[in-house]
Amino acid sequence: MKKAHLIILIALTLLTVLYFVARSKAPVEKENRFFSADSAQVYKLEFSTPEDTVIIVRDKSEWRMTYPLEWAVSEDQLGNFFRQALPIKTSLTPMSEDPSLQSMYKVEEKSAVRVKIYGKSGRLLDHVFIGNGSNTSYDYGRKDGDKKIYQFKINITNFVRPDVYLWRSPNITNLKRADIDRIDVTYTLNAYTLTLVGDSIRYTDKRESFMIPEYNRAQDKIINALEHLMTWQFVDSNTEQYAQAFRKPDCKIVVHLKNGKAKTFTLIRKDTPITDAPPNSPQQSVLVLMMIDDKMTPLYQMTGDFINRFTRASQHFKVIYD
Repeated sequence: MKKAHLIILIALTLLTVLYFVARSKAPVEKENRFFSADSAQVYKLEFSTPEDTVIIVRDKSEWRMTYPLEWAVSEDQLGNFFRQALPIKTSLTPMSEDPSLQSMYKVEEKSAVRVKIYGKSGRLLDHVFIGNGSNTSYDYGRKDGDKKIYQFKINITNFVRPDVYLWRSPNITNLKRADIDRIDVTYTLNAYTLTLVGDSIRYTDKRESFMIPEYNRAQDKIINALEHLMTWQFVDSNTEQYAQAFRKPDCKIVVHLKNGKAKTFTLIRKDTPITDAPPNSPQQSVLVLMMIDDKMTPLYQMTGDFINRFTRASQHFKVIYD
């Protein structure tokens, strides 16, 4: 190797070494976890604002909402809290320690989301305030009794907001085909029974009775609707306004289970014309409300397709499809 080439190679090697040495000595911003609780320690979560409160409680391995109502918890929402919010980190240096700036960063008590995390014995593990700052896309946090305001690198307000619709599981019931004995359906034009016989289903009404073909879309849609019964829309207040309509429902479904119990689903439907609707768009809005086991609260808002699955004429149960 020529002497000139050797000198160039040595110089490049030295520059490379110097680069990595300098990089290793560059100051690295130190971070710290904002919450002190570990997920395994958490047994109760309380999210609140001056207007709303949601309380989630852990019983062994199951989580349930206990306030403002008793309900199963959305696994997605709870998972997002534990994966995104609880382990979140901030820099050791706060954004501010000026109490007068708490309103700007929305971490004062009147505008922040207050988060309380409790352990198994009821011991308070964390008590913090989370806010979305004015004129900024960042979220900020402050610990109770502390003036330091910290900035988060990801937004977590949607994972702590006390919105019952975020925390409530959309699952309504847990019905499985293997547990169903028969399904009685009554609607305006007919009444029929679907009896499950092994892997087959028999259709019966006052005019005829027959075994439904294996590859039949109508029966599959009904079983699927019952096995995956869910909604994201609930009516928790002023439900008495619908009491009269439920006395003459559009459809009533009684699912008889093999254990001798039964679940009753009563549905009403209200179609409202949409004024000035374009020709190629829906001409009416459809409201379908469902009552379970004759309890008026809560009511469950369902889709028009859901009620259509059960209000079918007998010929739909005779069709075979590929």
